Amino acid sequence: MLGKLVIFCASISICTSAAYSQDWADRLVEPKRLDFGVIATGSESLKLLTIENTTGTVVHISGTAPGCQCVIPGAPSQNTLQPGEKCTIEVRMNTRSFKQQRDTYLTISFDAPQFATVRVPVSAYIRTDVVFTPGKIDFGTREVGMGGEVTCKIAYAGRADWKILDIKYSNKNLNAVLKEISRNPGLGTVDFDLTMTLAPEARAGRIREIVTIVTDDAASPHVPLMVEAIVKPDIRLANDSIGMGALKPGEVKSVQVVVQGTKPFVVEDVDCPKLQDCFKIGLDPQEKKLQIVKLEFTAPDSPGKFAEEMVVKIKGRDDTYRFTVSGEIR
Repeated sequence: MLGKLVIFCASISICTSAAYSQDWADRLVEPKRLDFGVIATGSESLKLLTIENTTGTVVHISGTAPGCQCVIPGAPSQNTLQPGEKCTIEVRMNTRSFKQQRDTYLTISFDAPQFATVRVPVSAYIRTDVVFTPGKIDFGTREVGMGGEVTCKIAYAGRADWKILDIKYSNKNLNAVLKEISRNPGLGTVDFDLTMTLAPEARAGRIREIVTIVTDDAASPHVPLMVEAIVKPDIRLANDSIGMGALKPGEVKSVQVVVQGTKPFVVEDVDCPKLQDCFKIGLDPQEKKLQIVKLEFTAPDSPGKFAEEMVVKIKGRDDTYRFTVSGEIR
């Protein structure tokens, strides 16, 4: 009897340990399922999984595996997560090789602090009557002020009177123009050109927008189309930090800040909100592609280490550029 009791208790312990082992990993992954909704054949579709280390120890992601080749997972943005750190996994659907309803999963494996797996359900309906070519609007990499234009062809096969009613998006730097190219009532086909422009006013950074094609389909009126762009700054700082070293109170040190641009510009001001009385700024009023700003720093009386943000303002622009000045007063 005692032997059976020991075995029974051990079984409970093992089951409890296994359940706990799985539970810690489940809590790290969001969202708990990925639903791509209704997407077009050939379209570029993307969802993000976020893994946040809410444990008190290091977490390591050993790999990902799709339950079906219709799911294409990217590599984690980082595999090792310290407590409090996050990473993302980009997940795409293969809309060229697979069609109609897809219900599958993505498995994420961990090998630290314990071995565990998390299975995330993935679903999508890939409609065959709408085809995008190319699968997304991709402006590529553009410099600030360049703008751009890309055309996507939308082909439909089904109803003779099928219509696109609207194109919806939220980014004010994008503009869409839809043009019907051809319609064949006998075959029930219609072709459109969707031309999207990126405004020259778009600020530096990455643009990732889902454009919604609104159709007159009663059952499934919305079809998503991805838009991506990377807008590079046309002005940049040669370095994002300057070290002053160790200084005595009242000691003066001069440094230079190099600002580069693709077109001539003028640096209007360089400001340090917390140590503005400690700096004298030398600016060149002439427009140039390469500006060298002279900074003369007088060490304050307060001893200790400092690291302060400097703000660079360019004439005629709202955007600012920032770098850090650090050192120690002894």
